[in-house]
Amino acid sequence: MTNKKSSRQSAVLVSKRDGSVEEFTPAKLVQCIQWGLQAGGDGTDADVVTARGLAEAVGEYLQNSHAGLPVPSPHVAELVELVLTQTGYTGACMAIRQHQWMRDRFRRHLLIATPKGSDGRFVQRRWNKAHLVQHLRRRHTLDTPASRMIAGRVEQLIFSCGLKVVTAGLVMEMTRSELLAWGLLPGALVVK
Repeated sequence: MTNKKSSRQSAVLVSKRDGSVEEFTPAKLVQCIQWGLQAGGDGTDADVVTARGLAEAVGEYLQNSHAGLPVPSPHVAELVELVLTQTGYTGACMAIRQHQWMRDRFRRHLLIATPKGSDGRFVQRRWNKAHLVQHLRRRHTLDTPASRMIAGRVEQLIFSCGLKVVTAGLVMEMTRSELLAWGLLPGALVVK
C-alpha cells in the first residue's frame, strides 16, 4: 500500500482580507519568497530551490497546525517573515514587508472615479480589489484563482501609474488588456 501523505490530508484554506476563502497555493508562496530573495539582496543562483524549500516549510506548518480551519492571510505573511528571519534571509523579509506596506498604503489612498449617470459628475470611492474579482467572476465567468490573479495584475498596473485618482474606465481598459494578454477574451487569438 502506497503512503500518499497529500491524499490523506485536508487542504489548507486561507481567508483573504476581502472575506473570500481559497486553498493555500504553494506556487504563489514560492513566487513571493523568490521575489523577496531577489529584492532583498539575498538572491543567489538557487533562488527557486531556496524559495521552494522555505515555502514547503510554511506549507507543512500550516498543514499540521491549521488543517480544516481557514488561516487568515496576515498570519501566513507572519509565518513567511518568521521563516525568512530564522533562516538568515532578513533582507528578503524586509523587502516583502516593505512591498506589503506599500501595497496597503496604495489601497488605502487610491480612489476610483465613476461617472454618475444623471449629471455626468464623478463619484469617487476607495479602490477595492474584491470588486474587480467579483466583476471578473460574474462578467467573464473566471474561477476565483484566475480572477484574483488578473485583478492582482491590474492592481499592480494601476499602482505603478502613481496616480491618486483613476477612472473606472481606465480600470476596465487595463482589465480588458490583461484578459486579452492571457487569451481570456473572445477573439483574443485572432491575428489580422
